[in-house]
Amino acid sequence: MLNEDMKRVVAETMLCFAATTNEDGSPNLSPKSSLRFYDDTHLMFANMASPGTVRNLKRDSRIELNCVDIFGRRGYRFVGRATVHSGDDPLYLDLKKDVAAEHGDAIPVFDAVLVEVLEVKPVISPAYTFIDGVTEEALRTAYLGKYGVKPAG
Repeated sequence: MLNEDMKRVVAETMLCFAATTNEDGSPNLSPKSSLRFYDDTHLMFANMASPGTVRNLKRDSRIELNCVDIFGRRGYRFVGRATVHSGDDPLYLDLKKDVAAEHGDAIPVFDAVLVEVLEVKPVISPAYTFIDGVTEEALRTAYLGKYGVKPAG
């Protein structure tokens, strides 16, 4: 289900968003900087500072993750069901070790959240539809300029 482009977008996106439902039915949207692909049907992120997200998932496992390449103006919505892992669970221990290798011990990891991806929907800027001849390269160049970012290399 997770193809190479989806994996690339997840790996290169520095900030994704997770949507869950609060107990009263209202939406909960939480930023995630640790999202990564686990295998061809699962994504995973660390609970570093998201007690509301974890509380919601323990009550209702439904989740949607949104990852968008802000310069290419496209990405994916991953719809799935999540399980929360902690304690001696190898998923949790491996993710905690990976986060420590990236950031040191200063950032806590309270849980690992594993998401079984059930559906993937593209996120595409309206520019691709409404501007004749627009390309990802053209949008990337325009938005790098808007954000004042110079390409590496």
